[in-house]
Amino acid sequence: MKRGFLAWGGALVGLWLLAGAGGAPAAHADEAAAAAEPTVTAPTCSIKGTYPPSKNTKLFDASSGGNLIATLTGAYIPMTLSEIPFDPAAGRARLATSAGSGAMRLEGYVAPADISLFTTRDISVYGGHVWIASAQKVKLVKASLNSLTVEIPIGGTLNQSVRATAPCDAFVLAKGTVSPFEVPGNGRGYMTKKQKIELFDKPNGDVVLSLDMMEGAGQLFWSTEMKLGFVHVMSRSDLTIDAWARLRDLDPLKKGEMQDQYIPPTTQIAGAQLTFDKPPPLVRASKEIPIRAKRDDKAKPIGVIEADTEIYVLETVAGWTNVLPKHLGIVPPDDGGFWIPSSEVPK
Repeated sequence: MKRGFLAWGGALVGLWLLAGAGGAPAAHADEAAAAAEPTVTAPTCSIKGTYPPSKNTKLFDASSGGNLIATLTGAYIPMTLSEIPFDPAAGRARLATSAGSGAMRLEGYVAPADISLFTTRDISVYGGHVWIASAQKVKLVKASLNSLTVEIPIGGTLNQSVRATAPCDAFVLAKGTVSPFEVPGNGRGYMTKKQKIELFDKPNGDVVLSLDMMEGAGQLFWSTEMKLGFVHVMSRSDLTIDAWARLRDLDPLKKGEMQDQYIPPTTQIAGAQLTFDKPPPLVRASKEIPIRAKRDDKAKPIGVIEADTEIYVLETVAGWTNVLPKHLGIVPPDDGGFWIPSSEVPK
């Protein structure tokens, strides 16, 4: 690894708008109140997980502008995402490279799109009829104090997507296990036979979802109930569906006949893996050790090595030692480093 990878700089900066101590004129008081309106999620909205961020994700020391303090290489690393901007496309979210313990914890700001987000449970798109299923990768499109709005493409359709809003605890930074659909013992399969199909909340009710299928693609549903020319259909893939469809839009399978359901495509993420030609010494921290971007006691720490974290010990210069985490998922800018006092290096 080149020495240029062994540095990063900048201190964590927070920006607070403080009201003046003196009584502001009424005309300006409203402006000050408006300026103080929150623009990021509440402190209770903290999303954790271990997963590879986008390769070469940049970690900055400020929510806008600021200095580059590290690059995330795309390896699996523990992460905690918070302070998510209400408009994720227009700002950065706060990221800590730790999920609570045993990590080199740097804190900075990243573009939210560089961090993969997954559902922890089914989240409702339309009442009790359509949900984004659990363990699905979703795109963050909007945030509020305590909830996120996300989007997912509908597999097998002509570029259709749906959105749903759920509390922050409905999301995680790691892919979970997909829950398969349990076919009822007396269930019968139905395939869509038209390119377009409407799903309703009840027979002759309101449309909850319209599907525009790709040519040659079909949606498999299961049912145990028919009423008034409608079939009560259920399915589970990227979406969970519990709705009604017109019988004339479906092609019933023969009794006992099975057909494969559409399974959303998935990619097994191995994560980037950096290696040394000749690995330096590897040690384990027994206590927290502050990290600085510069070899200077007066420099503000930019993170800590948490207890029980394994680190590589690199060069030592004038009483300071440069280190890297064992997973090599975080590297400093070309002109910086992750420096700790040489006296603090674990033995």
